[in-house]
Amino acid sequence: MSNLAEECEKPPDHFGHKPALDGLRAVAVLSVMAYHFGGVDGLKGGFLGVDMFFVLSGYLITSLLIVEWGNKTTIQLAAFWGRRARRLLPALLVVLLAVALWARFGASSDQRDLLRGDTLWTLFYGANWHFIDSGQSYFDLFRDASPLRHAWSLAIEEQFYLVWPLIVFAALRITQGKKMLLSAICIVGIIASGIVMASAYKANDPSRAYYGTDARASQLLIGALLAILMQQWSAQTRRQKVLTQIAGYIAAGFCLWAFVFVDDQSAWLYRGGFIVFAGAIAVVIVAITTPIRSPLTRALSIKWVRWVGAISYGLYLWHWPIQVIFSESRTGLSGWSLTALKVTATFGVSALSYYLIEMPIRRAKFSKSVALVAAPASFILVAVITIVATAGGTSAPRFLTSSPNKILESSNSAGTTLPNVSMLPSPILLVGDSVADTIGPALAAEGAKQGLSVTSSARSGCGLIIGIPTTPDDVPVPWGKTCSDGVAEFLTSRIVENNPALVIWHSSWESSSRIVDDQFYKFGTKEADTLILKEINESVDILKSQGAQVVLMTNPPRAKNTSVLARSDEEDARIEHLNGLFFRYAFTHPEVRVLDLAPIVCPNGSPCGEYVDGVRPRPRDGGHYEGDGPTWVAPQIIKALKDLMAR
Repeated sequence: MSNLAEECEKPPDHFGHKPALDGLRAVAVLSVMAYHFGGVDGLKGGFLGVDMFFVLSGYLITSLLIVEWGNKTTIQLAAFWGRRARRLLPALLVVLLAVALWARFGASSDQRDLLRGDTLWTLFYGANWHFIDSGQSYFDLFRDASPLRHAWSLAIEEQFYLVWPLIVFAALRITQGKKMLLSAICIVGIIASGIVMASAYKANDPSRAYYGTDARASQLLIGALLAILMQQWSAQTRRQKVLTQIAGYIAAGFCLWAFVFVDDQSAWLYRGGFIVFAGAIAVVIVAITTPIRSPLTRALSIKWVRWVGAISYGLYLWHWPIQVIFSESRTGLSGWSLTALKVTATFGVSALSYYLIEMPIRRAKFSKSVALVAAPASFILVAVITIVATAGGTSAPRFLTSSPNKILESSNSAGTTLPNVSMLPSPILLVGDSVADTIGPALAAEGAKQGLSVTSSARSGCGLIIGIPTTPDDVPVPWGKTCSDGVAEFLTSRIVENNPALVIWHSSWESSSRIVDDQFYKFGTKEADTLILKEINESVDILKSQGAQVVLMTNPPRAKNTSVLARSDEEDARIEHLNGLFFRYAFTHPEVRVLDLAPIVCPNGSPCGEYVDGVRPRPRDGGHYEGDGPTWVAPQIIKALKDLMAR
């Protein structure tokens, strides 16, 4: 986060340099790293470290602006923005260059397509709006697994840094330096931003509320309001100092509780919870910046903690690209050994960035003419390298332009010119649930026409991973244990019997909450995601055991249907989340591919039309294929498979 790069020069004495604030930065960045690196074993609420950064940013920048006005009766905006650029851009540009090199030499063509847009929007600090527009959910962090997904927060801060100094300058000039108008702007902005977040919140995917600058401004403005109040008040009497410390401990305890127990899908966060958390951080800042050397202040001022805070900008920049690129399939590691590698690499490259790039450039003296040439030249250079490095990606995945229900579409529309049939491995085995069962015979018939051997071994009512599925009311389905207990035996017997060259996985039962070893896993939680990905991996290992290639086929949104058997909106949301898990798994296991059915059976997006090309593929419940549906969809699937396998 950009406040991580603050301030080489010390703020004037009224505020002074507070070592404990460096420690608070360390807590923030380490919590985010634990959230991303640790998964379920990490801090459940570690994502709230970003909110700590936001409050700190608002506080530090507003403090500097107010002090500058007090000293000069003006704010030199160009100089302010120049200092921000010198502190923030060099390290970011190096990260973007590294990602571009990986895109050229280590990424797939689909990933290069994704990274082109992500990198350019990150370069110009618009990543958060880009992710909103392109439907890249923050909460499916591994779905697209863009190495720049974390840049949304950098974009918000830079947008704030661009606009807020103008507002501060105007408010102080109008009031001749008085803070009443500026305080009122902060309060109104906090309330308005909170309303925007609550209004934008959607339970199935809160990304719009999470990414939006308008929805996130409240945390920055709370920090700004704190800076205004702190300039006019500080604990003077012993009683005030003691009460400040007590409040600080209570606030710190609340923050610690939130880090451990708060989930990123908690609805209350979006209905005022983020503001409450930001307020608690503000109280902690007050407590650790008072003259009293409390145990909390001393803990945050420990030398190594402050050092982590000093390099925390680099830690934040580098940790997520490392998380994405250092996957199990690329490193051959897993568990704690892989986490240790990621942590070591992150600290190593961040320290190098700090000592060899960030600090030398901050301390260097550049003339205005050099700065005016170097800054735009650097932008242009990175943009050109990015475009060249990401050339050659396919145009089919629509990460950059599609709506959420169309994320990661493959180029498998019915009208695509396809490779020769020899490009498709045979024999083919279809495994899955009742939906797969409805298309199995038609796929076999269509395959025979094209010289392919297709066998269907679907089990109605059963998924392909272990666990007892539950109903939407969390009641175990009666046959669930039988399905769960027989998964491994079923898959193994099918592989041994058919010895396929290609296996197609098509099942939606994995989208249910489930019971494993007497423990309940609520679908959509991080715990359930981790479990499902683990179980998918175990089942895929069985399917690959004799050398077969594996394709995970997504479940498209339901077709319009008034039947009581039709899926509910909640079920559709779960299906979309499951599809995201398929993409997430495939990204970390490049040997596994994903075939998105949505462009075939739902070409105009969700909700799907009842008819496609004059055919009603899923008439009964909007999900199962019946009537002309199987014979219509089978050749489309085979065409899409040929296109997918040819890439």
